[in-house]
Amino acid sequence: MIDFTVVVPVRNRYGSRLRNCLRSIELQTVDAEIFIADYGSTIENHIKTMKLAPKSKSFHYLTDEPWSLSAARNIGLRRTDTEYAMVFDADLIMEPRVLESLLMLHKMDPNTYISTQVVLLDTGSIDIDALELPRDYEQLKHAKATYRSEGWGGLGSAHRDWWYGSRGFDERMKWWGWEDVDMWKRVGRAGLKRVRLSDMNMPETQVYHQWHPNTQLEALQRQNEEILNHIILNERLSKRTPTIKRNDENWGKHGK
Repeated sequence: MIDFTVVVPVRNRYGSRLRNCLRSIELQTVDAEIFIADYGSTIENHIKTMKLAPKSKSFHYLTDEPWSLSAARNIGLRRTDTEYAMVFDADLIMEPRVLESLLMLHKMDPNTYISTQVVLLDTGSIDIDALELPRDYEQLKHAKATYRSEGWGGLGSAHRDWWYGSRGFDERMKWWGWEDVDMWKRVGRAGLKRVRLSDMNMPETQVYHQWHPNTQLEALQRQNEEILNHIILNERLSKRTPTIKRNDENWGKHGK
């Protein structure tokens, strides 16, 4: 019996980073269902994505709306039927015992929300295209990197009841950057136990971020007004909306 679904949100993503991400899920010490939540890829690129994950479940929402990490994640969360579900960004790699450790923590207390501190691999520190897992896990450990100080970005794991009860991530948020902060606050407001996996000192549970150009930051540096307005709105929603539920009953139902 499979207890875990890993939701991987994508949009026109089909290269080495996604390959490495999916391979790290396949190498976990416990079995998991992979759900590719495709929010806005072209049909051609969706086909390329699924060639990297032919056994995965997926849902492809055709749209030219601005990218929304929240909406993409919710597409997968709404369609999962396992007891636990985790969102996992497509540019991340996890060591082999992450899911095993998450499952153990969840079973100890089902009212637990888990995130983790992420290791940010520096540009040029490792050849992502040539990375081969499990062979290169040791190389990842010694690559030049910095640490994301926050403990809530890129990975979020909880019982299915939480995702359905909270109606997922705030779909009013476009692009990305505040939905994880917002969820961390909402979890605390609801009284769930909040845990950072990286604080537990469990073996082989590190999560790595594969370096890539930051398209959102580049857009902001160009003073892209549309994106700038979205980021400002996301911050305001997170800081000024003291509620647990953010979406209506149709959350995650893009494309029905």
